[in-house]
Amino acid sequence: MAGDRAPVARAGRSLLLVSLCFIVACGTVAQAPGNGLVGQWRCQFGRQTCQYVFRGNGTFSGYVTEEGRLLSNFSGHWRRDGDGILYDYTNDTVGKIPAGTTDRDTLLEIAKNYFVIEAADGSRRRYVRNG
Repeated sequence: MAGDRAPVARAGRSLLLVSLCFIVACGTVAQAPGNGLVGQWRCQFGRQTCQYVFRGNGTFSGYVTEEGRLLSNFSGHWRRDGDGILYDYTNDTVGKIPAGTTDRDTLLEIAKNYFVIEAADGSRRRYVRNG
C-alpha cells in the first residue's frame, strides 16, 4: 500500500516544485531592474531637447540638441540602483562626454508614459515616452 502512495507523493512534490519555480520566475520578471524604463524617451528643457533609448539588455543611446544643433550623441550601459538610474558612457561621437564617464539621476516618479528625474545639478526633468 505504501508503494502505491509513493508515485502520487512524487507527482505532488513535482507539481509543487514546478508551481514554485513558475511563481519565482514571474516575480523576477515583474521586478527586473529598470523594466519600466525600457523604451524611447524625450525631454524638452529650455532650448534643449534630449532623447534616450533604454534597451532591455542594459545598453542605452541618445542625443542632446539645442535649437536643432547636435550637442552630444552618446551611448553606454545603464542600470537601476534603488531610486537611481546609473549611466556608464562608452562613446560620444561629438566628444562632449568622455568614455568612462559615469552619471546618476534620481528617479522621482515613473509611470507608463513618463518619468521624472532629478539630475546631479538638482534640476528636475520630465521624460515622455516617444515611440
